[in-house]
Amino acid sequence: MKNPTITPVILAGGNGTRLWPLSREATPKQFCALEDGTSLFQKTLQRVDAIGGYGDPIIVCNESHGMIVSRQLDELGITPKAVICEPCGRDTAAAILLAVELYYGKQDELFLVMPSDHIIADINDFNTAVQNAAPAAREDGRLITFGIKPTHPETGFGYMISGPSNGAASCRELSLFVEKPNLEKAEQLVQDENAFWNAGIFLFSRRTVLEEFSKFAPVLMKQVSKAIENGDTQGQFFSPDETAFKLIKPISFDYAIMEHTDCGAIMPTNPGWSDMGSWKAVWETSELDDNNNSLSGNVFTSETKNSLVHSNGLTVGISGLEDVVVVADKDAVLVTSRENPQGVKHLVEQMKAEDCGVVKAHNGEDRPWGRFDSLHRGKKHQVKCIRVDPQGQLSLQYHHHRAEHWVVVSGIATVTVDDRVMQMGPCQQVFIPQGAVHRLENMTDEPVEIIEVQYGDYLGEDDIVRLEDVYGRNPTEETSNSRVA
Repeated sequence: MKNPTITPVILAGGNGTRLWPLSREATPKQFCALEDGTSLFQKTLQRVDAIGGYGDPIIVCNESHGMIVSRQLDELGITPKAVICEPCGRDTAAAILLAVELYYGKQDELFLVMPSDHIIADINDFNTAVQNAAPAAREDGRLITFGIKPTHPETGFGYMISGPSNGAASCRELSLFVEKPNLEKAEQLVQDENAFWNAGIFLFSRRTVLEEFSKFAPVLMKQVSKAIENGDTQGQFFSPDETAFKLIKPISFDYAIMEHTDCGAIMPTNPGWSDMGSWKAVWETSELDDNNNSLSGNVFTSETKNSLVHSNGLTVGISGLEDVVVVADKDAVLVTSRENPQGVKHLVEQMKAEDCGVVKAHNGEDRPWGRFDSLHRGKKHQVKCIRVDPQGQLSLQYHHHRAEHWVVVSGIATVTVDDRVMQMGPCQQVFIPQGAVHRLENMTDEPVEIIEVQYGDYLGEDDIVRLEDVYGRNPTEETSNSRVA
């Protein structure tokens, strides 16, 4: 779109521990599809397309999720202005400043900053609120935050207090931020017509936000500028300098700027918003059956009410329960009270402290060439299902510690083993000795699937030495959830 009026900045760096086991460190909640096959990140992108008057988006994510971002952008046919891959999380102030500093547009160009893991039911209402707020951001130099009118006394959200409506201007003065309250305080706030949930959505001009950063966070500005100056650009991907970026003290945009500025304003809106921060929130935004149950997957219930039951493969039966959450993934199961979002977070922290692998990643991973899923793992063997997308190819590689046996299940695979290159169809198989140089390719327009059986004394994903790779990945696999995996 020519001369875009508003540039979306999508913050996609969160971990989403309260939606475990669907959400993992390698694939956090914003990249997970909950119901219709579209991820929360993709829904956010669709909310701010060119038809609504938006320019190409800037994405800010963790470097370990860059490949997921690229794949999900491709699925929607969206070309971003930039994808900024942070080497580590430094909260929203640094993320926002990175996006604004990297974009060399007009000083009065507007940026709309949005988290990537929210649900907004009424997109038209939301976009109307953005357009109504735009003049105050562009012409009056306002830093606008969008306030959601509370529907119930929620203790998991921060609140904002505005000045009274004057009946003319769309935006209100921002008077006060309120930290996540206890239940008694939340019950008082929900009755206050000037109290709003803090959705973490902002609209401002480049000029105004940089002026406020220079006033209230000059050290952060210098650190971000240095990280940009020594950063690396590869196509649409930008990686800040890791050494400089790690020196930045984590701080939110609210704490760094919004709580100090005199330019703050609230734009009230009520577009059916949810931050999808817990399984309770998923239940609240789902289609419910006659017993107020949200059910998905291979699930059977009897005498069960007001519950969420989700299965990603396993058959799950629930009987005689109310107000529960049961989430069954291929390698982990969660059972909890529907009213216990913080408990899930604490559970995941405990599992992480004990180095439990199911916190970090699922049994499978997306790769630039397709995907693999681990079907079974023993002490010295592992069985995988590998899907190679049309025109996809694995790197030319070898392993120090394992041998592999491949059986083609569907499609026509091109297989290289040392000096041999073979075309293999369904039911054909090949053995790859330990240390042999090999590659799997799909030169056709149909997916290829194989079953891989690994044998060896070490089966980690980091036992990969790449000799050639069309995706520009590291010669060795550093971790099982790296950005280039």
